[in-house]
Formats: sequence, structure tokens, C-alpha cells
Amino acid sequence: MSNGSSTNTAMPDVVGRVSASFDVTGGLTRMRSHHHAYPLKIAKTFRFPQQQLGVYVMDASPGMMAGDRYELDWEFGEGSCAYVTNQSYTKVHPPRAPGSDIAELSVQNQSFRLAAGAYVEYMPEPVMLYRDAGLWSRTEVRLGSGASFLSGEILCPGRTYRGEQFGFRLYRNRLAVYEEDELIYYNQQRVEPDHGAPQTIGRWGSLTHAGSLLLFSERADAPLAEALRGHLEECFTARGELSFGISLTAKHGLVLNALGGGVLDLQRLLHQAWSFVRSELFGLTVWTPPK
Repeated sequence: MSNGSSTNTAMPDVVGRVSASFDVTGGLTRMRSHHHAYPLKIAKTFRFPQQQLGVYVMDASPGMMAGDRYELDWEFGEGSCAYVTNQSYTKVHPPRAPGSDIAELSVQNQSFRLAAGAYVEYMPEPVMLYRDAGLWSRTEVRLGSGASFLSGEILCPGRTYRGEQFGFRLYRNRLAVYEEDELIYYNQQRVEPDHGAPQTIGRWGSLTHAGSLLLFSERADAPLAEALRGHLEECFTARGELSFGISLTAKHGLVLNALGGGVLDLQRLLHQAWSFVRSELFGLTVWTPPK
């Protein structure tokens, strides 16, 4: 019997899952098994140049709603070679009710396990947080002997043309990389515009988009860092609204961090860096993955 009060029709929180394992058969990397739960799924895999396996994650929803959690678990067997990406931007929506508690974040947890000699590239589309949205992203990478992991990411400030630039509530990003059982890299990023404007001196200045390319491999060394820096400086002599720096980590890692005035500038920079590392360090073809 109705008491005249309104009915709560809010959608329940969603837990999307992807779990996939890969091995090598007859010299070819293949997806051995996979499981998924709505709204995530893996599309049909594709054979890329030099027998690299292309893996695309699809999201059947309009994006991550507040309180949603995505769990992605990847396992790559010995000697496997794969390129993992997603179909479109990771779009993060705001809480359903104004003034909701900050605990109502969207959460993404990812785990990459690479056996000996595996080579994996993880190159997702940019992250876009809408006004008042919050995202807590955690990634763990575990490398076997001789394994290599190359990853790139871009963070957008929001839907600029809707007046949402830096209107999101919170972005947290944590990455931990292990070689065997040794922690070789750990990084946390926290962007909370209401508690420290990103566009100030000593932070992002006048720039609006952040990007990074990270390589973890026994082959990462100072000559590679210098060669990559020289290549990018030659490619981007007139940088305009673009700034970047390259550094080595304490062990077996190279990090390129960049800021730009738009997503296209950063995409071009990261594509050049990705192409250089692929060709110069691993002898792989330079090309543009289809989307």
C-alpha cells in the first residue's frame, strides 16, 4: 500500500568483469580462455603485423556510473605477444544525486601477469571524467624473466565544450610494477580540482591534458631514453601547447610524462614515442592500430 512517498528508481551499481589468458601455439599468440560480465566483453581478436594479437575490450554501457566497479584480469603465457586496447574513451559519469558522498567513486582494478619473454602493449583510449565524477584506478603489473610491458594513457580535463573543464571531483591513479616478486616501480597520482587547481604555477600551468608512456623491460636503459628524447624533439620542434620529459626508473623502466593543450597533441606525441620504442627496441612494425 502506497504511503505517498516516491519510489527509489536509482540503478544498482554495476560490477563489470573481464578475465582472459593467452598462450603461444604453433608460434602464434592466441586467447586460451576468457570470461566476461556485463557491461564489459572482449571482441573477436585480430591478427596484427608480425603475429601480434590484437585484443579489444568493449563496454556496452554509456560509461562508468558512480559506484560502478570494473575488474580486468589479464594473464599472458611465455613468449606471448599482444596489443590490448578498448573501443572508445573511458567515460566516467557523476553521482546520481548532487552532494553524494565522495565514497561513491567509480573504481577500475586491473591486473597484468606476464610470463617469461612475454611482450604486451596496453594502449587504452583517453579517460574522460564528467562534471562531479570521481574515478579510482588501480593497476598491478607482474613481469616474468625477460618480459616487457609498454603502456600509454591520457587524462582529459572533462567535456571542455560543455564548460566542464576540471569540473570533476577526483581522479586517483595507482600503478605498481613487480619483476618476479620485487617491486620495481610504484606511482600514485591524485587530481582533486576543488582542493588545488591543476592550472597553477608548479602544476600544469596553462595546459589541460596529461599523458604518459611507460616501458618496463630489461632493455630499458639510458641510451634508449636519450635516443627517444632526441627523436621526439626532432618530431616536435614547434611544440606549441605541449611539454614532455623522459626519465629512467630505479630499475628496468622508462617513463615519458607529458602535458598538452588538447588530446590530439598528446595522442600524436605518444604515438611517435610508442612507434619509436616498438621499432628501435623490439624490431616491430610501425603502424596505426585500427579503431
